[in-house]
Amino acid sequence: MALLEFRCKAAGGFFMMPDTFKTVCKVLGREYAESGSLPPEDIPACIARLEQEIETERVFMAEQAKKREEKERTGRSGFMTYEEEEEERKLAQRVSFRMRVFPLMEMFHAAAKKGVPVMWGIP
Repeated sequence: MALLEFRCKAAGGFFMMPDTFKTVCKVLGREYAESGSLPPEDIPACIARLEQEIETERVFMAEQAKKREEKERTGRSGFMTYEEEEEERKLAQRVSFRMRVFPLMEMFHAAAKKGVPVMWGIP
């Protein structure tokens, strides 16, 4: 699996895993492509969609934390089913969407400010 390299005249380049970019494309409502570019006029809408997804994830994680706290407070935390333990483990090891798209968001903000496109492809 090849990495994707992102470049922009307004910011330094970075690499992203294709699976992460597929998720980003889904959030943006765009077709996944191993190479392409995003014109400057589309970038503000992309920033808004990514920020909305980040907020949705933040709310979800806060709800999960509340559930964990409630289980600990009521003493139920010691009696988890295998499925609950597995879900808890996955959530603890998960790298958030916000962290995965941080470099892309920084690049989008810089590109929007300077009015330049963002390009990506396999190096």
